[in-house]
Amino acid sequence: MPARSLVLLIAALLLGGLAAFVYVQDSSLVLLREHLNHPFAFSVLACTLVVLAALGLRWKWLRALVIILAGLAGSGALLIGLFLAALGSQEDIGFVDGPDPYRVRLQQSMAGLGPDSITWLSLRRDDGLLSREWHVACFNGDDPADAYESVRWTGTSSFEIRVNDERTFPVSLDPASGRPKTTVAVNC
Repeated sequence: MPARSLVLLIAALLLGGLAAFVYVQDSSLVLLREHLNHPFAFSVLACTLVVLAALGLRWKWLRALVIILAGLAGSGALLIGLFLAALGSQEDIGFVDGPDPYRVRLQQSMAGLGPDSITWLSLRRDDGLLSREWHVACFNGDDPADAYESVRWTGTSSFEIRVNDERTFPVSLDPASGRPKTTVAVNC
């Protein structure tokens, strides 16, 4: 096997490992969650590198087999990734600023294939490359009374979430880590 094919194969294995890692490991680091959390794209790229590495194989039958299998795997990863992206995409609504360095992030997504929407709230602690984000709440707009209405900071380490029927859900933060002590899920 030529050196070029060996380098491409090692790069493909590393990308495949990265794809598996980001698929199974949920991280609170914003850098990993938002910028490196693309396991299906990494899988397609790894399969492409395997095809390029296979071009250097001596035996034609092995070359053809590897190219066909890697092509099928890459096509499958691409289709599954596109399907999941279409169903699970979340749209940013905005941020509610809190005491420095905290912000509450608001996102909205469709509830399955229906017209209902789900509002997701997460707490972000800004710290440059080490910024962290934790899931805080989920509200399904299926019942108008349970739909998200607002967030209001009640102190330096606490805030409350209000829904349309005036219920409030207090959330306090761990003083050491900044992580929310409680989470809220209404019809999610």
